[in-house]
Formats: sequence, structure tokens, C-alpha cells
Amino acid sequence: MRYLTDSHTMKAVDNCSIHEFGIPSVVLMERAALGVSAFLRKHAEHNNKKTGIKVVCVCGSGNNGADGLAAARQLNEDGIDVHVVFAGTSEGTDEYRLQKSIVGNLGIDCVEYDGNIDFSEYDYIIDAIFGIGLSRAVEGRYAQVIEAINKARENPDTKIIAVDIASGISADNGQIMGIAVKADYTITFGYNKTGIMFYPGASYSGSVEVINAGFVTDDILHSKVEGFGSIFTYDDKDAGRLLVRKPDSNKGTYGRTLIIAGSKNMGGAAILSASAAYRSGTGLVKVLTHEINKTALLCRMPECLISTYLDNMPLAAELKADFEWAKSIAVGPGLSMNRVAAELTRCVLERDDKVRILDADALNIIAGEHIDYKGSREGQIIITPHIMEMSRLTGKTVADIKEHMIESAKEYAIQHSCICILKDARTVVTDGQKVYINCTGNDGMSTGGCGDVLTGLIAGMTAMGLDAFEAACLSVYVHGKAGDYAASGKGRAGMTAADISEAIAYVLKR
Repeated sequence: MRYLTDSHTMKAVDNCSIHEFGIPSVVLMERAALGVSAFLRKHAEHNNKKTGIKVVCVCGSGNNGADGLAAARQLNEDGIDVHVVFAGTSEGTDEYRLQKSIVGNLGIDCVEYDGNIDFSEYDYIIDAIFGIGLSRAVEGRYAQVIEAINKARENPDTKIIAVDIASGISADNGQIMGIAVKADYTITFGYNKTGIMFYPGASYSGSVEVINAGFVTDDILHSKVEGFGSIFTYDDKDAGRLLVRKPDSNKGTYGRTLIIAGSKNMGGAAILSASAAYRSGTGLVKVLTHEINKTALLCRMPECLISTYLDNMPLAAELKADFEWAKSIAVGPGLSMNRVAAELTRCVLERDDKVRILDADALNIIAGEHIDYKGSREGQIIITPHIMEMSRLTGKTVADIKEHMIESAKEYAIQHSCICILKDARTVVTDGQKVYINCTGNDGMSTGGCGDVLTGLIAGMTAMGLDAFEAACLSVYVHGKAGDYAASGKGRAGMTAADISEAIAYVLKR
């Protein structure tokens, strides 16, 4: 698990380290600058550019600019030809004035930006204009400087290194504040920022490296900074959170899940969901689907138990038995939005003693019929909307949701006492308090049936007894890793949802 911070929390971390524990800001600044200068030197050595390189630090007048000035001094001490361009329009912070005075005393070449500097003449551009505190659109002289920096990318030998965050990116949501530096590398301090995770900020950040800048420890921050640790992501180590299989176990040990999916002409959704559920490690999977899909299911998924329905048959008795059998219930993939589908969805919502996963058409039915629902402690609900489905559920525009992913998901989760998996290029999972941001997956997963696979994964993991929120987070992580695995073998353009489902087994292989 890796913690993430937004601008507010990161400022609180900084203040806690400085004011409560007495770590001088210049010490933190020196550590941060050392990370930037060390990265540049390492990159130059790796690319056989250690001697004769030219570096320019473009500095604003805040503490981000001060970090850049400190890095310039350190590079100068190593004999590197380094120049400073002042982009700021104000007198600056105390730290900035101190660092500016030092580089001036050392005789480092410093100039004010005048619109005539060709940044492509440099091997490295250090972007230290704005930090995480940017709160309004970039304009005027600052916009001109950023435009000139980006123009330097026309020279493939010029590399741009952003200090903490690429200037012009919102540290909270990754939105571009008018214009932003398009960095090749970002050296960020302490913790990765949510704005670096979300698009379009992620595509402007290049390769991201998180360095220890000397803040107080996580244990201290948990007790001192409100909200610290509530936003996080997973890495490969977190696969160990999955339940370990036991040598004396049987199929009943790993849970039973019911997947209500598939209708006329959409039977594939049921197959994909059931396949993913089994590959998650669950013991038994039953599919409730339209009678027309029975043969296809038996042929493609002989492991599945199958219940079927016809358009005009009563469902109550059949559903009662299936509901009692299952530990978790998923409803929605390929279900359609007819009368039967609506009845099935309502029946699932009423079963408040089970973990329920609502996906696809189930969400569209809830939105279309304005069904009010809430999860409970015993019967938790997990919803899996993509951006458009979330728009239907909330009445918010797609643009508003994309700009406020965390806020939109948290608000809905709180209102409905559910776990919300808001799917996009960076999927957000939240129970209204904790927030997981997923960083696995790729654009090859923009293909039909991919969401059905995720639903099956969640159903399987919850059936095995994992905590519902943790199961949701792990499912999204594994789903993305499986997508990455499939892409490595099939290519992003040609991979299918079935490839992703198959890859789950390789991701979970131990």
C-alpha cells in the first residue's frame, strides 16, 4: 500500500513537520533539491551525458522555485553548467529569497525571463515554477514561459524534469489550469499526489519518482494530520492480501457466488462474469440467466451451476433458493432493462443480508426508475458505474464527474451507504471515507465485456469472505494487472475481455 496526498493534506504534512516537530523548512528543501539533482546526474550518466551538459532551472517565486534554486546550486557544485531563469512576478517567499541570494553570491548565471530564451539549447530543463499550491488558471508571463518550455520538446535531446509536480497541473484532480508543462520526468516529494495520478495530469507528468524529503514518519502523520492515509493505491506487494488457500480445504471453503446476468442476445456477459469469478479463486459459481443462454453457458463454462428463467415465469421461489445458497450476489451484466430485469434488480436490492454487486443494466434500472436504496452492515452494496452510468445515477454532467472523481464517488457512497467503484482511466474505489485510486490497466481495456469481468472478480472475492471494501480495491487492482498482462501478450488493440479474464489466473499465480 502506498499513501497518496492531495494539496491540502500535503501542506498539512509539511506544516506538521516544520511547526510541530521543528524540522527547518530549509532542511526539507535541501532534501528535496538533493533528490532532483541526484536524479538528473543519474539520468545524465545513464545516457552518457555526464560531461558537457547544460541545465536550466526555471523558477517561480514560491517554495517550488526555491527548491529549483537549491537544485541549481547543488548541480553547480558538481561542475555542471547550470543557468537560472526567473519566471516569478513577485518578491517571493522567505525561502525563495534566501535561495536566490545564495545562487547570486555563488555567481550562478541568473536572468529574468524576457520571452527570447530558446530552452531547446539545454540538455535538461528543471521546471520549478509552480508547486502543489496552484489554485487558478496560468496566464500572462507564466503562460508564456510554460509555452516556451513545451516548445523545447521539439528537440528530442532536451529533457524536462518537474519539481514535485509539473507546473500548471492541479495537485488535487489532475486538471490542466489553462496550460501546463509537459514533463518527461516528475520528482515528487514524500508522497505521490492525486493530481499526478489522474488524467490528464498523469500524461503531463512523464515517469514519476517519489523521494523521501525528510518529513516526519507515517505513524506520526496518522495521529497528527486529519485525513492522512485515507487515500491510497496498491502495488505488487498487495497481492498478498488475497486469502491463502489451505491444503485441507474443499470447494465450499472458498464461498458461493450467484451472478444474475445475460438476457436474449447478451449471453456473453454472463459467461465473462462467471469465468472471472472462478478465476478469482471462489469455490462455486451459479449463474441465473435467461433460458436461451443455457446451452452456451454449459459449453463455455461447464464448471458453472445454472438457473434459468423465462420471460413470463414467476421468479420469487427460484430466487429465494438461490439467494439462500449464495454468499454474494452480482446483478446487471447484459441483463437488459425489461420488466424481468427490473424485477430481478429489485429482488436483489431487498436482500439486505448479502453482499450485492450492482453493475451495468442494474444501475441503469436504478437510475431510470429512481429506485432509492441503501446498503447495510450485514448486506453491503458495491456499485460499479463508469462515468456515463454515474451521470445517470447522479444527474451530474460527465465533465463534472471527471473533474471531481473522488468527490463524486464519496458523495454517492455516503448517500447510499455503499461502496462505489467509479470506473475511468483511473478508477476510484471508496466507502465514503477511505479512497483507493487504481494505477493498473491500460487503454486496451476499453473494450466490450471488460466491466463484466470486473463484476465477476468482485463477486468471487466477496464470496470468499474478504472484507467488501478490500475486495473491491483488490478486484480493481487485479483486473488492471490482468489487462496489463493481456496487453503484453496480445497487444492493446487486439486484446479482448476474454483475454483479460484468462490473464487473472496468471496474475494470481503464486
